[in-house]
Amino acid sequence: MTPKEFAYHVRFMTRTGTTPATSTLPDADIVSLMKIRQDELAKAILKADEDILLIPQYTDLVANQREYPLPQDMLSSIKRVEVLFSGTQYVPLTEIDVNDIKFSIETEDEITAHFNCGSVDFNNPNGARFDLSRKSLTIYTGTIDDVTNGIKILVNTWPEAVVDLTATNDMSQDPSTTTHGIPRELHELWARGVIIDWKSSRAKPIPLTEKELKYEVDKETAIKSLKPQNLDRDTYQEIPPASDRGDNGTNY
Repeated sequence: MTPKEFAYHVRFMTRTGTTPATSTLPDADIVSLMKIRQDELAKAILKADEDILLIPQYTDLVANQREYPLPQDMLSSIKRVEVLFSGTQYVPLTEIDVNDIKFSIETEDEITAHFNCGSVDFNNPNGARFDLSRKSLTIYTGTIDDVTNGIKILVNTWPEAVVDLTATNDMSQDPSTTTHGIPRELHELWARGVIIDWKSSRAKPIPLTEKELKYEVDKETAIKSLKPQNLDRDTYQEIPPASDRGDNGTNY
């Protein structure tokens, strides 16, 4: 669905228009209601656990700077942190809690004396590490130099809000390489949510239709339809030990 089609559908279902001759539903009101429901759907998409809203974001490394703010458009969580210390090879960092650091980390010399930059061995206690606190990322590694785009964070991000209801691009398309659209499977629900909010906002609220009353149920069904994205994905399940399997049906 395009923004233009979305607006038409909402006005058709609410019997509204853009002129005073009918009950009006201005573009600004639709855009505002869309933003609220879009954020709700974005949080629901995370339940699919298919990295649909995951995107790499980059930050410059600054010499001797340890703490960096997390992306402002971050939604819920990050999935991976990598740092480019030199050359072209990003090094994955593993998370560490400051309570697990058993030595002083007050000074740069103390940090560089215990951590290194190049280890990709996750079991190496002296490898590159990071800690999350107060909406920021703190890096514990060897010496840090200036590196453009030196930090790469794979992070779930909020989709970009629709602002132009005359646009004819499908809203499932990503607006850019750093922003997301909303999957097509959710467009009708998105519009339905806007309609529900508009009806509820009337001085005398308008009763919802049977379909509108099923919004939450249909939303869960739509989210389930987003997974799995790869039907050729390998799955593994451990076989319980023989002691937990009883007689395997031999007595039946």
